[in-house]
Amino acid sequence: MNGDKVLQAMLSFDTEEFDLPREHGAEITLERAVEVSAAGMARILDVLQHHGAKATFFCTVNFAEHAPHIMRRIIDEGHEVASHGIDHWQPEAAHVAESKRRLEELCGTTVNGYRQPRMMPVAHDEVARAGYTYNSSLHPTFIIGRYMHLNVPRTPFQQHGVLQIPVSVSPWLRLPVFWLACHHYPQWLYRWLCRWTLRHDGQFIIYFHPWEFVNLGEHPEWRVPWLIRRNSGEAMVNRLNRLVETLKGEGATFVTFSQFVAQQ
Repeated sequence: MNGDKVLQAMLSFDTEEFDLPREHGAEITLERAVEVSAAGMARILDVLQHHGAKATFFCTVNFAEHAPHIMRRIIDEGHEVASHGIDHWQPEAAHVAESKRRLEELCGTTVNGYRQPRMMPVAHDEVARAGYTYNSSLHPTFIIGRYMHLNVPRTPFQQHGVLQIPVSVSPWLRLPVFWLACHHYPQWLYRWLCRWTLRHDGQFIIYFHPWEFVNLGEHPEWRVPWLIRRNSGEAMVNRLNRLVETLKGEGATFVTFSQFVAQQ
């Protein structure tokens, strides 16, 4: 425990259609891609409901349109809907604003936040013009072939009138503690890094994907690499459970991104 220090955990899930097979030369229909992610979402929501933890779901319009039962559950259980664009496979600049409008129409709620598919770069002025109050499209670490963000702040900062909310990395070495780290690090080390980051920064910000909570090893036709399918399915349900328990044990309060922004 940390005495009177306020610690906040911000869980987020990139709620997109499961287009990962397409990255590896396997075809999958949009309907099947949504079905896979919806199955993972049901497991995630069950874990959060068990712990009474709130989270932010960055949703594509594709997913929201084809899985209204999941969207209703997100809203009814007190979580936040944010934007993850329209089409996860082919994001376009116009999708930044259009996805906000369409998600608000579909869900009947205000959409305050944006995250670019695959956490790729997005024009900050487009995010601001679209009316978002925060952007969480930054992973401030180094991952070969994906991210090289060692010269940006590790913790939330203002830019172009929008609060930038990077996902957490460890202090000092900026070790990633995101979804793939949860799959592969020894769990004692992973949870220690999460606790250290939470205590050091006062916040812990992480993201997962719903398809991680489906047993990807049962589907060789999807050609998902071992690096991603390892510890998928029930193993990830257990790891998410343990992570939430660990953060609760540190005295963290689970808040949505919009709740965090309102406090700033």
